[in-house]
Amino acid sequence: MPNCTNRQVVYIYICLYPISRYPLESVKITCDMGEHTVIYLDESYLSNMAKAQLGSLTDQDECEFWLSLLEELKDKVLADRIACPEFAFQREEASFDTRIEEAVGRIIDELSRGLKFNTWKDILNLHIEDAAFKFLGKDPPTREIWAIAFESDPQAPLKTRIQGVRPRPKWGIDGYPPLRKEVLGHERLKKARWATFAKKTLWLYGVRNWDETLRDDKLYAVDCILGREAWSDAVTLGNIRSFVNRWMRLLEIGINDDNFMDFLKSDELLNSAFIDIHSSIRTAAAVNFPNRGQKGSDLYDPVILATVMPYCDIVTTDKFMKHISVTRLGLDKKYKCEVFSPSKEDRLDFQKGVRIASR
Repeated sequence: MPNCTNRQVVYIYICLYPISRYPLESVKITCDMGEHTVIYLDESYLSNMAKAQLGSLTDQDECEFWLSLLEELKDKVLADRIACPEFAFQREEASFDTRIEEAVGRIIDELSRGLKFNTWKDILNLHIEDAAFKFLGKDPPTREIWAIAFESDPQAPLKTRIQGVRPRPKWGIDGYPPLRKEVLGHERLKKARWATFAKKTLWLYGVRNWDETLRDDKLYAVDCILGREAWSDAVTLGNIRSFVNRWMRLLEIGINDDNFMDFLKSDELLNSAFIDIHSSIRTAAAVNFPNRGQKGSDLYDPVILATVMPYCDIVTTDKFMKHISVTRLGLDKKYKCEVFSPSKEDRLDFQKGVRIASR
């Protein structure tokens, strides 16, 4: 390669080098967070608790269960036994239903108490950096495990975590707005775009078999993060600086024109936690459920689980994603994380898990 600047090197990589395909092997990555039980609550749990608060659940037993579960979670947070970090997707998904958006926001505030996940892109960037160090035979920088995923330590006492947290403005009255206000027009369109893109990317290759489809999806994920797809998105979204900064950081670590292609197809990168979880879920959906109608959540649910599973003790998700991640893939055992759906049996087990973890 002729002499050129680092920024030019980045551009040449994107334009000239296709990502080759070759078999990959899985590696096990686990996380032990500490004394507090770290719980991620998804839209299904948050929305049911919000609806119970607003009196919109017609089944009295259902209403009483979700109200009691919410109070129990609040008590355990205040007792310094569990931590329920906020993640940006929680508010994003709540915004699709304006009837419960404010109530969900209150619940997030009450349970998180200022504890937040870093953005999924920031977490992914650190995974990529650590993969680059390992690929080069170097030790990744020493950092607390929580610093990868959270803005502050989830194991810190509650009183130290909430100091300096600004209270949110008071929400409106606890009413349940008319059905006609359920979803705003632009939010409906946004959700439709999610669904369209999910269908386009998930069935990109034409499903052949598990190993081949998983390999293709991991390589496609890398292309969306570091390759030509990423560059195209950066140009379209006007986010070139972020893309270039990611590559400049890799150049600082030691990824260059001599080892670039090997890094893109390395086990260290392709089996990093985020890519492993994200691509495994997408592949399982494509291989095992080729005729299933697609939903908008099929795109961002894998992103959510890829972000939170390595750093939480308990995660809730919908029934389909639980079936994929637990029954089909065993990701709960691989990442030492219990996964629960909103089914009656699961939510009772979730409640038991909270009680056991809080003793």
